[in-house]
Amino acid sequence: MLKSHIEFVNEKPFININGKLHYPLAYTTYFEECAEYADFVESGYRMFFVNVSFSDLPINNITGFSPFLTGVFEGDTPGYAEFDGRVREILSLCPEALIFPRINIAMPRKWLSENEAECVETPTGKRESLYSDKFLHEGAELLLTLVKHIRNADYSGRIAGYQLCGGTTQEWFHHDLKGSFSAKSLEKFRVWMKERYNIQDVPEFSKEDFGKAEFCHTVSRFGEFSCEMAAKTAEHFSAVLKDFICGEQIVGIFYGYNAYLNDVMWGHHGLRYIIDSPHIDFFSSPCGYDDTRRLGIDWSDLLPTASLKAHNKLYFVECDIRTHLTRRLHDSRPGRYSEDTYQQVDKNGNKTVWAGPDTKALSVSAIRKAFAHQLTKGSGIWWFDMWGGWYHDPDIMKELHNMKLIAEASRKKNSSEYPKAETVIFVDEKAYFGEVCHSVNIIRGNMGNLGIPFELCMVEDAHRVVSDYKAAVFTAPVSSEKGIIAKNFCKEKNIPFVEVSPEKTYFSKEELKEFLISSGVHCYNGDGHVIYCGNGYLGIHSVKDETVNISLPQKFSIKPLLGADFPECVKDVISIDMKQYDTVFFELQ
Repeated sequence: MLKSHIEFVNEKPFININGKLHYPLAYTTYFEECAEYADFVESGYRMFFVNVSFSDLPINNITGFSPFLTGVFEGDTPGYAEFDGRVREILSLCPEALIFPRINIAMPRKWLSENEAECVETPTGKRESLYSDKFLHEGAELLLTLVKHIRNADYSGRIAGYQLCGGTTQEWFHHDLKGSFSAKSLEKFRVWMKERYNIQDVPEFSKEDFGKAEFCHTVSRFGEFSCEMAAKTAEHFSAVLKDFICGEQIVGIFYGYNAYLNDVMWGHHGLRYIIDSPHIDFFSSPCGYDDTRRLGIDWSDLLPTASLKAHNKLYFVECDIRTHLTRRLHDSRPGRYSEDTYQQVDKNGNKTVWAGPDTKALSVSAIRKAFAHQLTKGSGIWWFDMWGGWYHDPDIMKELHNMKLIAEASRKKNSSEYPKAETVIFVDEKAYFGEVCHSVNIIRGNMGNLGIPFELCMVEDAHRVVSDYKAAVFTAPVSSEKGIIAKNFCKEKNIPFVEVSPEKTYFSKEELKEFLISSGVHCYNGDGHVIYCGNGYLGIHSVKDETVNISLPQKFSIKPLLGADFPECVKDVISIDMKQYDTVFFELQ
């Protein structure tokens, strides 16, 4: 049986599997019949996430979409053939492959019909409440039944870890996106209010109160409660699995999008409750979906990566990068989905987030941009070829092969010897309760095109990290108690900071740039291009056709790696002619 754990080397994450370090680079798809396993094996990839679900019910309770053809526990006896077949297909191509089951903990139809009191209503039917004790108990039993099968299978020696999914879109959102609001949840909420805040009588409220503009203290507390419970539910299943496998393999979850989501009723503002959990080794989220993920902007992280690193957690990012080969959903699996599911063009003729770039060159640039972001930040990547075939092109696969070589070689570079982000943006997840706050989204988006790298961090971790930065930005109009303490840490360390307020809820690009430069933060380029710099690497994504000038903090030997072709040279200024939406990537030595 393989053993695995997360290991940071020179400030970069690796997965140690039986004593050998692997940079976290993986491949997965929803539609295995369209998978490009052979392409990725030939390109040197050895990590593969393989999807499996208890049920074939929708993973998206709004659209009704489900990628699963069968559910393991939908029949009278467990059906493992679909999952087993996927794993064996990969191993037939690559016997040394490292398999990570990506398990969707979704209760089957029979359980839902027999346990209606444990469920919540969604647009596509009843689903298990994340509060349900019966779900926690019996869902864990099904989880262990599946994992026992995996560990007894002929391929068990190639299983290297697990990712546990649940809730809407498998990301541990509440199924109703309303805090799993039900009679059962209200019972638990009243108990929680007594224990947490010593409030004996909780006023009545309904789902209709969630969206009202005026502040409601009880609704605010329910939001806090629903986030904490979602986090603890994800941790519960992780703990059950970790205990069963004796802690010998890594376990990860989707969770903690508190730098992106603004509605606490979805359940993702409880990261503080589980970020240092011994049962969770990695957290995942997709690349940012801002502005339908168009080119020319930073696809920023959705959660505070600096906090994950401070707690020795891996950020394993879902890079579901669309390409010119991305087809419409119903064309990828004909007859399974209606033509209006996940359309690539909206009713006004504009591209949606489900469409890729028009050309191969722009597709390569998009993939390269995602890679540059994650490697300079010290994060892992799994390329999510959702409908299959998105990367089935020799030029794209050559690029992905080169990226793997670069990432593996990064282990030798001492990150402390190279430039890194000098700005920290503090996320205060407890400050969202009671109002919808878009401050962090606007500020995060504006920062992406300033030519000034930055990190995201939770206010609770200010004491761990604040000395590493030259300036800070606080994004909560009304700070929590921990947010106020974080500002005091900045004052003690003489770290200049700006903060939003109820009267001024965000800062423009110009205001941010002026503050940061006046605080001594280095600006690599002030013309609006996207700049990534960290761990001894530099990425540039252009917003227009022009000669892009990059000012480095000092002279380095500059070695072109991807997208640029000139001799290695020693400079503190780079000038390179770029077309709109080009991405280039360099190594600093």
